[in-house]
Amino acid sequence: MKRHVYLLEVRYATDDTHTAQWIRGLVKPWIEKIGSECFCAACSNSTGNTLLARQLLHQDFPHILSVANICHHLNNTSKDIVKLKFFDVPIKIIRSSLKTFSKSHPAKSALKVARCQKQTGPSLEAIGKTHFVTLTLSAISVCRTLPALQQVFSTPQKFDFEYKEYFQPANHKLKARKFEDDLEQLVAVGLPIAKALACLESNHANAADVFVFWHAEVQDDILDILNQCTAQLFTPDGRLYNGVYLVTVYLNAGYLSSDLLKDNNVNPLTPTDSTTITCLEEIGIHHPLLYCFVFKYLAELASNEA
Repeated sequence: MKRHVYLLEVRYATDDTHTAQWIRGLVKPWIEKIGSECFCAACSNSTGNTLLARQLLHQDFPHILSVANICHHLNNTSKDIVKLKFFDVPIKIIRSSLKTFSKSHPAKSALKVARCQKQTGPSLEAIGKTHFVTLTLSAISVCRTLPALQQVFSTPQKFDFEYKEYFQPANHKLKARKFEDDLEQLVAVGLPIAKALACLESNHANAADVFVFWHAEVQDDILDILNQCTAQLFTPDGRLYNGVYLVTVYLNAGYLSSDLLKDNNVNPLTPTDSTTITCLEEIGIHHPLLYCFVFKYLAELASNEA
């Protein structure tokens, strides 16, 4: 499927209060002008006003789904993970390293020479405020540049650095080894989210991809954070919930035998009766409980469209 991106309007709105109603008022005229039948979903980050604006648009046009910006949600998940106390020390070292080697001319010069000698590739990457998972990307750059950093601190330096012993395996073997291990764990935990983000930012990503990539990056040691964020997105009472993710996975025949799909009542408050389940099993329906959920979802969607 060929997809295009369109910019419909640029508006100077610094003096306006960006309430949910204001956002709806910005978007709704364009939907009506183009034709609501040309729209299937409204997607944005999920701050209070943008989330409510999506919900208001869904009330105005019931066939236009309210879906979360999965890239923002993944980035927020990554932020929660790196706030774990376990990563406090390696993140402090990373931040201090980036600051020193970006502001100190002797440090920058020494690292440039060491990088050429060790052939470690691109230099350190700063932690940004406007891009996704930048702390993970910075950690990767430190990990990549580690041999050069260790060479810089193997000889007397012309600059001050608070954490230099973590880069001196010859003199501080335990500290250096601990930092390397912690750095590798930070990268290992953050990298799956970074990879999923890179894929889901594509114009060709769809709702099924969201479900697949999200579950593909689950890590045992961060299950508490991931379970909370997963509940927001995929359980019926979640703040960002929409059944479209599960429905699109179920409708893709390639995923029917996947471990991602488990046959259960998506909403325990409205269970499917056992007689219906038995009948569906007898005619060979895969995952009959999910089948009923998908059927009801599509029927409601068709009703709204009509």
